[in-house]
Amino acid sequence: MRAGLGLAALLGVGLVGVAGCSPQSCDPSQAGFLSGIGCEASGSYATRNQAQRAELANQNLAAMENRRAAADEGDNARRALVGRAEARRRLVSTDRETAQLRARLASARARGADQARTQQAQSELDAMQGQRAALANGATPEQLRAYEERHRRMMDSLQGI
Repeated sequence: MRAGLGLAALLGVGLVGVAGCSPQSCDPSQAGFLSGIGCEASGSYATRNQAQRAELANQNLAAMENRRAAADEGDNARRALVGRAEARRRLVSTDRETAQLRARLASARARGADQARTQQAQSELDAMQGQRAALANGATPEQLRAYEERHRRMMDSLQGI
């Protein structure tokens, strides 16, 4: 009978230990033998573990989205640099052609070409130079196309001079 009482007392103490386990903060790997059983049996540890895994998955997903957004921004920056380099190349090309136009216009004046026509061409070249200066700090593709089209018309108009 005495052994039965000792066992009952031991079980009673064990159950009190299990009842004292807080389900929010229990961790079976950190708890004692009997208190760990209560944590595992209540399911709170597994629930917390699942919540932490879900949070980690969400953080990983957010990190992947951030990396993708950064890569997209890098791609956009590279495209913008390439676009600016292409615009500079095209402007340098039109600058060379403008210099040739000025030389042809000076030659036409020296030969005694029609003064009204050469004066009009000179005015147009000066206006184009102002437009070119505005494009120096950056041009949209539309502005660049408009400038190149104006430049082509100017070259065509000077063919007869």
